Amino acid sequence: MKHISRAALPDGPTVLVVGATGFLGAKVLQGVAEQANVAVRAMSRRAKVEPGWVQADLMDPASLDAALVGVDVVITSANGYMKETLAADFAGNRNLIDAAVRAGVKRFVFLSVVACDQAPDVPHFHAKHVTEDLIRASGIPYVFLRAPAFLDQADDYLAKGLKKGRFYGVGDRDLRWSYVLTDDLAKCLAQAATHRDPEILGKTIDISWSDGPLSQRELAGIVAKATTKAASLWIVPWWILQLAVRPVRLFSDLGYDLLQMFLFFRSGQFVADTTLQSRFFGQPPSARDAVARWATREGLND
Repeated sequence: MKHISRAALPDGPTVLVVGATGFLGAKVLQGVAEQANVAVRAMSRRAKVEPGWVQADLMDPASLDAALVGVDVVITSANGYMKETLAADFAGNRNLIDAAVRAGVKRFVFLSVVACDQAPDVPHFHAKHVTEDLIRASGIPYVFLRAPAFLDQADDYLAKGLKKGRFYGVGDRDLRWSYVLTDDLAKCLAQAATHRDPEILGKTIDISWSDGPLSQRELAGIVAKATTKAASLWIVPWWILQLAVRPVRLFSDLGYDLLQMFLFFRSGQFVADTTLQSRFFGQPPSARDAVARWATREGLND
């Protein structure tokens, strides 16, 4: 591992948000834009006419060099699940790291996954672990934020289920793992980009809720109180997930990846340690607070 410089960020840093058109990336972009004295630049593979947007592709190193001119900080939430998009988590992220080194970027904020180094059988978890190692080896100053399970999604199956009186889950009712609301994760990513404490560099920071991991039974209870809607638990059991792994792998890389992820939850290792989150970003929100904000946003407590 190369030495990590702890030089201070310049006043008015320029922050490039990679993956800015995604569900989470758009929230990160907004969070950075709301910070004072920060110039924000958003990257897209497709041409954008809006000011502050640059066109570049993770698989095109020359376009990355152009996008990174004058950039002080890179935040990337680009993600891949299937084979055709996992390239963004392997070759694509390698290209981005190399371009950041060439550009002299002063901080690289990378969105990773809780316990990704413990899950070699989950393709997109493993891809995050590999990228973490590449960033460390490059010597570029970095901050890794590791996310747990998302409470909300772009296509929010949980919210849709609740509107039908159902709480959809996997595995069993009582095993606990960690969750996060994407609004809060985006805020932490934006804060990590411009945090003035140089001690944040070289840190791997888990992001989650202050009251720890929750079982699906416990989460369903919190959701019920926040929404005042009764919902029955609909759980796909572990044995069905295990049985489906081999056949699903034959026709769906995405399905295989997700099944392996859910089966990893069963290990009990998908639990965030929020100690560093508290140190650098303040007290994490509670599950009740995060769920209440999500329920309001999704119109579940009308």
